[in-house]
Amino acid sequence: MIEQIYVMMYRQVKRFMRARSRIIGIFLNNILWLVLFGLGMASALNPVSRFILKGLDYLAFLLPAMYAISIFQASFMGGISVIWDKQFGFLKEVLIAPVSRSLTILGRALGDALTSTFNAIVMLAIGFILTDKLDLASLPYIVITGLIMGLGFTSLGIAIASAIKSPEGFQLIVGAITMPMTILSGAMFPLNMAPEWMRIIALVSPLTYAVDLCRYHLTGVSILRDVHPCLTPTIETTVLVIASTAFVIVAAEIFNKATLE
Repeated sequence: MIEQIYVMMYRQVKRFMRARSRIIGIFLNNILWLVLFGLGMASALNPVSRFILKGLDYLAFLLPAMYAISIFQASFMGGISVIWDKQFGFLKEVLIAPVSRSLTILGRALGDALTSTFNAIVMLAIGFILTDKLDLASLPYIVITGLIMGLGFTSLGIAIASAIKSPEGFQLIVGAITMPMTILSGAMFPLNMAPEWMRIIALVSPLTYAVDLCRYHLTGVSILRDVHPCLTPTIETTVLVIASTAFVIVAAEIFNKATLE
């Protein structure tokens, strides 16, 4: 069982490491976000940001969220590899192999979760250079949170990809899901300044809890708790674990029923 999970996990990691253009593209994308958006918005908002961000400057407010968003987007898009495997015939070999499909998909999700978390850590390392407001001692908690959300969102991406035939259709659906989830997560602006209806809808998205957990561990500030005082870090972590577990189960069920035409 462990060997089966390891093989698929190793394949996804190896596949990522061999795609040098993908690694360079992700790295440059993170740099551009940090320099153009992060530093630009920090310069514009710092005169007033400390009053509305509980003492944080905007860059310290944004960096933990960018870590979570980076994992979220990379993990979700990892599902597109299922469609590529359909087109190149690898998925057929997986489906007819005398092994558990559930363990196969778990290994695949773990591999993509590892690569997306690694990518986000590299981006966060650059963030530590740009600001001294982040707590380096919290890095183990950040890595664990990243792996949990990476596993969940990769599984959700796999579930969607298992039911779709074309990469174009997958990208359209993913875009329709990731855009509102990113906005509602409180990554770019504090939820305590959002309309009441937006605060309520934000609670439906697991990404909201992931962003707030990363921000809390790295800065000691929880904006979400100002909006909903009952949401402690323990409760947020529990919600994130439950959501990720549910996504893994859904992905396994859909993949178990997958067929090739």
